[in-house]
Parts: sequence; C-alpha cells; structure tokens
Amino acid sequence: MLNILALGCMTILMQSQQQILLKDGDMVAFVGATMIELEQIEGYWETEITRRTPSLKIRFRNLGWSGDTVQGHSRAGFGSVADGYKKLQENIKAVSPTVTLFAYGQNESFDSDDGLGAFRSGFERLLTESTAYRGRSMLLTPWQQEKLSGPFPDPSKHNQDLEKYSNQIREVAASFQCPVLDLYSISKTNFAKDKLLYTDNTLHFTGMGYLRSSRELARGFQLPKDEWLLELNLVDGSLKTGGCKVEKAGAMAWKVQDAMLPAPLDPKNTEGTRKVVASGLKQGNYLLKIDGKEVARGSAQDWAKGIAIPSSPDYFQVEALRKKIQEKNRQFFHRWRPQNETYLFGFRKHEQGQNAREIPQFDPIVASHEEEISKLKQPVQRTYEWSEIQ
Repeated sequence: MLNILALGCMTILMQSQQQILLKDGDMVAFVGATMIELEQIEGYWETEITRRTPSLKIRFRNLGWSGDTVQGHSRAGFGSVADGYKKLQENIKAVSPTVTLFAYGQNESFDSDDGLGAFRSGFERLLTESTAYRGRSMLLTPWQQEKLSGPFPDPSKHNQDLEKYSNQIREVAASFQCPVLDLYSISKTNFAKDKLLYTDNTLHFTGMGYLRSSRELARGFQLPKDEWLLELNLVDGSLKTGGCKVEKAGAMAWKVQDAMLPAPLDPKNTEGTRKVVASGLKQGNYLLKIDGKEVARGSAQDWAKGIAIPSSPDYFQVEALRKKIQEKNRQFFHRWRPQNETYLFGFRKHEQGQNAREIPQFDPIVASHEEEISKLKQPVQRTYEWSEIQ
C-alpha cells in the first residue's frame, strides 16, 4: 500500500508541477518552523531561485517561526494555541502570497505515533482555511536528522518518526493536489553519499545545508537548469557554448554574456562550478583575465583540458546578491516581528503603542533592497582575455 501511495504522490507531483512554476510578479511566502526562519539568515534558498530567474520580478517573504507547528503554537505569544493559529493565518494573509512553501512536521515528529493524527488533521485544516493554498503551493517534508559524532544522540529512532510524518505530508499533498518536495528521501541519500555536516546540532541546517538543499528546491520549482559550457579554440575561433552567448572581441578576447549568475561558491568546492576550455594555444603558459582581473593561469595543455574558475566577477556578484537578500530579510523581520511587539501591539501598548506608526516605515526600506536585488541578479557581459606569460 505504501508503494501505491508513493506512486500516487509522484503522479500528483507530475500533474501539478505546472501550477507551481514561478511567474513574473509572484510573491513567494516561506511558511514553517525553524528550518524556514533560519533560511533568511543564510539566504541560499532565495538566492538560488533569484539567480535562476533573472527575467522575472519575484519577491519573497520569510514567515518562519522557530518551534512552530501547523497549529501555530509558537505564534501564540501570551495567548492560547487558538490565538497562535489565528496569527499564523493573519501572517500569511498580510503578505498576499501567490506562491507558498509550507514546511512543517519536524517539531510535530517528536510526538511520535501519538501525534500523527493531530498533525495530519492540523495540516489539512491549515491548507483548507489558508488563502495561500488557493494560489500555488508546495509542501516540504522534514529533512532527516543527521548523525553526528560526540555528545549527540543516535537519531535512528527519531528518523523513523520523521519518515512517518513525511509519509503523512506526501498523502496530504496528494489529496490537495499540491507538489511535494521530499527532502526526507533526498537527505537520506545525500547524508550517505556526501558525508558532510549539513547541520550544527543534527537538526538545524548550517550554511552548507542550505546551500546544498537549495539545488533540490530549484528542481522542485522546475527552475531553468544551471548549465554552463565555454570551449574556445583561440586560433581558429571555433567554439561550443551552453548557458551563455559569446562573440569575438579581439585576437584572444571574447565577450561572454551568461544566461544566469553562477551558484554561490561551495565551501567544500572552492574551485567553483564553471570550467573554461581553451585550445589551439602554442606551448607555453597563459593567464585569463575577466574584465581586466586575473582569474586563472595554466599551461597550454592545462587550458586544453579545462581549468576551473575559482573566483571571478560573477562569483563576487552572486555573493553581493546573497548579502543584499540577507539584508532585505533582516529589515522585513523587523517589520513583521518587532522585538518590542508587546509594547507596540500587545497588552502593554498603552505604554508605547504610539510608536507602532513607525513599523510601516520599514516597507520602503524593504522595497529599496528589492530594487537592488533586481539589478544584482542580472548577468553582466564580461570580457574574457588570454595572454601569454612571458
């Protein structure tokens, strides 16, 4: 029966993927618990979507709340769980998302079998009553708990529970005809293959965790593939390209216009994701400059095989993009979750409630950062120029 359900979820995923494709003008809301809230600090998920959609104007709002559940427990403040759920719905409605990413199940999984029924009914209620679901929605399963050495507990038992909750999410996605991104299955494979530290405490992603999982998110959204190929014969001018347009600009110079910025550098793979092949060179050593800055050097034989570009203006640009996204997220966080919320909107607003009028002043700041993001995500035409090292 489980295999049939899994097949059914895959069918729903294939049938409904067209619903989740991003469009110009979309507002994407990330809704969930700790995994979502911490993403705004690293910014890798948003950067990945942003860099792969340079022609689309898409905005993002992170509505994550650490320790949250589908019932809105963490949002209750000094009120009841019902108040927390009401606030969760209000949070979503306030940003009017056209696309919503729901990521729950990690916290609920600690209730093991006893909590499965409440989790499923709670998730179904959230989707039924949420205006966000009526747009385009995707459900994420939890990430598998990572096994780390030292004082950390063996996650085997908890991972069994996580798998059960992930199964519930797949079934809910099928019944609501939502695409589902199965992070649990993906992490189960990746942990065994990569042997990297994706988390800092077995549960919460490090920057590496967000960076690596961002590629899965891109596949879930069916974003354009990140394919880049540049093979040049510097003598006869022949070339092979992919993901970029190239035109001659001199004896050993070429203008290169990329379709999208490269992925941020992976701390475990500092060579970058792009390799340049340059053949036809006579024996000797050559350096490559991009926009006048040296980025790589090697022998004619090395260039004929291909040399990875570990640092270039494009990598600097995508990192500047990520930094700007982080700052935009920080300003929006102050907008919707001010530290002195109790004094501004709560039971002590009689003391400082007059200052609540300052909160909307964050809106133009966020909008200004979004304009800069729109500019930073645009690939810039670069000049690649080789010269012999004398």
